[in-house]
Amino acid sequence: MVSFRATMKALSEHDRARLASAIRAAEVGHRGEIVVHVERRSLQHPLRRAARLFTALGVGRTRDGTGALLYVATAARRLAVWAGSGVTDGDQAETWAPVFAAVRGGPLDVDRLCAAIAALGQVLMTRAAGVDRHGNELDEVVRS
Repeated sequence: MVSFRATMKALSEHDRARLASAIRAAEVGHRGEIVVHVERRSLQHPLRRAARLFTALGVGRTRDGTGALLYVATAARRLAVWAGSGVTDGDQAETWAPVFAAVRGGPLDVDRLCAAIAALGQVLMTRAAGVDRHGNELDEVVRS
């Protein structure tokens, strides 16, 4: 397991491919689009940082407003999810509880981040339900 304590540069190409594959798998069966952004630390509150990145990275530009950004600050082990207006109850913290639960109780590593991505996809199955008529609108790469 690779710890995210260092930076994303510590990830091998294999790890990056695993994360991209987790995003692709988590986007199946609903209208949601997932973007993951990982950085070592942020001087902002994680939710505020996620909101800014949501806009800066264009996650909000999906046709149905069903983009969701998973933000991870590794040094502080902080996560946040910011979602578009097309995600039902996307502005409610309890909506994303399964995502946060996926990383509790152990090191923040590739396996746990893949689990968080899978949990995010499961949430979107009900919160952005429906047939994905627009296809893949956002790339499946981990940003940092």
